[in-house]
Amino acid sequence: MSKLSPGEVESLSKLRKVVGNGSKLLPVGAHSNLNGYSFIAQEDTTISAFSVDGVDSRTAYGLDNGLKAGAYIVVPEGSVITALTIDTAGSVIIYNL
Repeated sequence: MSKLSPGEVESLSKLRKVVGNGSKLLPVGAHSNLNGYSFIAQEDTTISAFSVDGVDSRTAYGLDNGLKAGAYIVVPEGSVITALTIDTAGSVIIYNL
């Protein structure tokens, strides 16, 4: 078996981020101690709190007015979604690192 080139190693690293460590459905309620890199709204969803790396980031990500079904939110490489509160309606699937 041959060694991987640096480019192949980088590609595998990016693929691992896409594959991640699974996903989880988050219904209405407060969710903390998360370790996600992205989420997708399953239906129209009202977000009342959203933290990236422990910092309130709802406004920075444009989540103040909620999300339409199918909206996909991704945080930058090296950052982690740490908390998410779905207020009155909706659910998301979070993809974990």
